[in-house]
Amino acid sequence: MDVLTALNPGAEYSTKQLQFILGAWIVGSAFERKDKISLQNGDVSEDDYTKQSIYALLYSLYSSMGETRSETGATYQLTFNTWGYTWPESWGPCPNSPSDPQRFGKNAYTGLYQFDAVKEYVKARDGRVSVVELGCGTGAGAHHVCSHVLPKCTYEAVDMQQAAIATCRRKFVPELGGRLVATRADATRVAIPDATADFLAVCETHVTEMAGRTTPEDRRFFENARRILKPGGYLVWGNAIPDSTWQPCFDLLKDIGMKQIEVRDVTAEAVKARDEDAGRVDAYVEQCLDRFYGFRIPVLGEKRRAEARLALYNFYRNPGTNLYENMRNGTDSYKVVLFQKPA
Repeated sequence: MDVLTALNPGAEYSTKQLQFILGAWIVGSAFERKDKISLQNGDVSEDDYTKQSIYALLYSLYSSMGETRSETGATYQLTFNTWGYTWPESWGPCPNSPSDPQRFGKNAYTGLYQFDAVKEYVKARDGRVSVVELGCGTGAGAHHVCSHVLPKCTYEAVDMQQAAIATCRRKFVPELGGRLVATRADATRVAIPDATADFLAVCETHVTEMAGRTTPEDRRFFENARRILKPGGYLVWGNAIPDSTWQPCFDLLKDIGMKQIEVRDVTAEAVKARDEDAGRVDAYVEQCLDRFYGFRIPVLGEKRRAEARLALYNFYRNPGTNLYENMRNGTDSYKVVLFQKPA
């Protein structure tokens, strides 16, 4: 069982199932011909994993773990699968609590709507706007936006992972009185009618990752985003991706008829967030590893525990990992982007 490639995005794995899956992965290490996870920096080659399998594992894990403790002892359930960033001083006072364990993820979602053009658009409609998010994960960001950023909006949250959508429907949808809908679908083919959304939100979604170029999947993703937007509506997009890929993305968006309005670089704030968040990530990862019995197996379990720890650290861009260094040295950059579909 290779957890990097073999898991089903249409499944929500229970704790018992995860015990067996991870146990099989640990025992299977005795038969592997090569190590897929770097024990130096947690890096995993693009050829050695699929995003469908990785996210099936992560979202099932988050649900399985339930309430955990931060490094300060605060309890929370991890639902923001986002790196985020510290709030830029030039944007004014931070609207999210400095003691919130998931404040950086909340900053990332709040920051999508900090553009002056967005604020004017929302004000002109008395806040009654519709949002579609492609790649919503657990829906934590959708819930945050509906509750604290656009409290009069309606919101459709779309993700291909069943475990993520199940969490959204269980934890967040019931709190919002029908304003939030969670849809499981491929974001490139989701059956949302044309010209539905005032805002199309994309927050750290697993697209546009190839250095220096866009892919056919990227084009399908953004063409679908444009189709869903109302004339005059906005694409709000934030992510850390290869710096060399931003311009090809902008070119693609312009090619399909979108207008670039504003681009903000928050890479320095994203690095700072990873530095400040390291203690919480360390605490969460250790609690995850302690939960699963297979990691207690002598030799094989110890080796897999080290691999799993570093892979999770790398996924969260913890200091010292490959993805952290890529952002720190400028290979990757975190930008918040506003494009408009012309009226």
